[in-house]
Amino acid sequence: MSKLSDLGYFFDDRGVLRTKKDHETFKFTTQENYELLGEAVDEEVYKLLENDCRLKREPLKPAGKPDEAEDLSFIFVSENCQIAENLLVLIHGSGVVRAGQWARRLIINDNLEAGTQIPYVQRAQEMGWGVVVMNTNLNESKDEDLKYSRTPVEHAETVWKTWVEPSAAKKIHVVAHSRGGYDTACVLKKYGGDERISTICLTDSPWFEHPKSCAKRQNPLFVVNFLARGSLHSPEFKIKEYSEGMVTNLFAGTQKHEWSSHCSIDAVFHILKSGLTVETYQNVLDEAKQMVQKEKKEEDEPPVKKIRV
Repeated sequence: MSKLSDLGYFFDDRGVLRTKKDHETFKFTTQENYELLGEAVDEEVYKLLENDCRLKREPLKPAGKPDEAEDLSFIFVSENCQIAENLLVLIHGSGVVRAGQWARRLIINDNLEAGTQIPYVQRAQEMGWGVVVMNTNLNESKDEDLKYSRTPVEHAETVWKTWVEPSAAKKIHVVAHSRGGYDTACVLKKYGGDERISTICLTDSPWFEHPKSCAKRQNPLFVVNFLARGSLHSPEFKIKEYSEGMVTNLFAGTQKHEWSSHCSIDAVFHILKSGLTVETYQNVLDEAKQMVQKEKKEEDEPPVKKIRV
């Protein structure tokens, strides 16, 4: 597999992909070249997760299983993921994206800040939270299914059983994009009764439904979905009183699906940090509603905030 540098590219100090030769931004040539670049970007993001975010790459297998000769999927975890009081689980959507990514297109055409999960990881780490980054699309190698990760749902369930459920976390938070909401709902069918799972923030995910396993919980499970449609003042985004089993929809700050995770990050962390209760629910969500950002337009200047690379 080619490295990013071998293909003549690098990420500048603003996280923008540029050519080594003339420092120009990416320009599409052929689909084959784009796919090669995408695979190199995967590896580059993996490196950033390990080197910049100090996450560990861990093979995905049930606890206690000996090392196996066959290929395995893998995930990324923080060193404190088993002992931190708060644990953040990140789940990307479907397609070509891999661990650490929300949208490959944004990484290549815009910047790392917009397209990767790195800002989410860094914010969680700044608060001392543990982090688990799933890799639900890594399901095969050399045309062979990967054991324990044959499908995105099997991957998610294996991660939960092996890393999340055994953790000492008092609160477990999930941020899931697009199909990641469906993967989350499937995990909850088995683990939804765990009272530590307190808040789930979805970014433009139409596939989440509360499973029956959550009905017996003593404490509420708060689920907020940041949707890439309408506008801040659309009637569907009016905050209502909490009721059991509800998913509250908020505007993501964009009408573009792939931008939803980036544009809603401030609102997401406001919700996650708040320690939501039924009494504070409306107030916290009303505050979060105002915190979404707009996606970068073509005429905008590159983002001033630098991602650590």
